[in-house]
Amino acid sequence: MSDCLIKAFSGCACPPGECAEKPTTPAPVTFVSWRVQAIACLTFGFLAAIVSAAWMETQFKTWDLRNQEQVSWK
Repeated sequence: MSDCLIKAFSGCACPPGECAEKPTTPAPVTFVSWRVQAIACLTFGFLAAIVSAAWMETQFKTWDLRNQEQVSWK
């Protein structure tokens, strides 16, 4: 059956009754404009920066608390 579908959609000539007919209307293609892509990229980058900054803050806080006895102040 998979050979039949591949033949039908690749444009190969099939004997009648062996394969499905080639679709008359092509599948719809959606195009995302470069502005939408840029806005999405900037948004995800901004969110990733906020999340990583929050994670680093907690990491540095715990590191500072663990090592506060070892630091000598002059």
